Amino acid sequence: MLDDIKLIELPTVHRAYRWEREGGAARCGVCHQGCLIGEGEWGFCRVKVNLGGMLHTVVYGDIVSCESRPVEMKPFFHFHPGRSMMTLCGPSCNMRCPWCQNYRLSRAEPRPLKAKQVEMIDIVRAAEEAGDIGLCVSFTEPTLMLEYCMGLFREAGARKLACTFVSNGYFTSDALHMLARAGMNALNVDIKGSADVYRDYCQAPEGDIPAWNTVKNSLEMGLHVEVVHLAVTGLNDNQESFKEICRKHMEYAGADVPLHITAYRPAYEYDEPATSLEFLEWAYGAAKEAGILFPYLGNVPGHRFENTYCPGCGELLLERSEFSLERDLTDDWRCPSCGYALPVVC
Repeated sequence: MLDDIKLIELPTVHRAYRWEREGGAARCGVCHQGCLIGEGEWGFCRVKVNLGGMLHTVVYGDIVSCESRPVEMKPFFHFHPGRSMMTLCGPSCNMRCPWCQNYRLSRAEPRPLKAKQVEMIDIVRAAEEAGDIGLCVSFTEPTLMLEYCMGLFREAGARKLACTFVSNGYFTSDALHMLARAGMNALNVDIKGSADVYRDYCQAPEGDIPAWNTVKNSLEMGLHVEVVHLAVTGLNDNQESFKEICRKHMEYAGADVPLHITAYRPAYEYDEPATSLEFLEWAYGAAKEAGILFPYLGNVPGHRFENTYCPGCGELLLERSEFSLERDLTDDWRCPSCGYALPVVC
């Protein structure tokens, strides 16, 4: 059916911004899948298509979910704590994780025949009306909407709204620089595990280093960064794997960058039991021993390790519950006991 109409005339179809001609095909330069897309063919992500020798996206403004949510749900624990963001996404993904916790959205097919382009100003106004401090492109891989996000971030930045991603980090440095220039302020990167996990389970051929490089490059560019690691039962819920995560976190992110150790729950095509609390609590301690100052546990509501404690004296500083900030016990983000300054953006 798609071949019988002019795709290029549909409202969510837009020329792609980051690609190069290679022979008679188009090489996408957004993520590390590096798809070489022939005439009339689609990329691995299912949102890029070669039309007439030029690469296009088919999800320009195709918003499948949009709602105001607390920043703690991203999770961002050190970026405007206690506030909210308008959280939105488009369909599909550039990985194929069998345990995907958002598979209904990440496995959704783009819908250029039916989709309508949501006006950027409508999203910005919705955020302002909700009292949000900014926008967060999340749920699915946000770089699949690179072209739309660049315009959206400029629109939001002009209204003094923060612009953020929750991402697998598997995108190129060129894409990162484009987003930063457009106004991206913060990034949460989901680290899947070892290189083998990326290749064998997520269909990400270049392994884990591209995601870690995104963490490092984002910090060097002055963006706020937090890291998430989903501890998947039977895959990376073991001491050897997690110690390697900690080692690379210290190498690419550093001690001050939060590490969210998140409990997996059975979903999509992966049905192992949920991550054990015993492992999660061990991992929290291991992260501390590795030098990470701000490890947190996720998907265990009400656990004491959701809270922020002073690295200097151990005092409780930020208390959280059910994805929200319950109490701020700091003195303008400093420990009232020892004066330690939390690395918080607010």
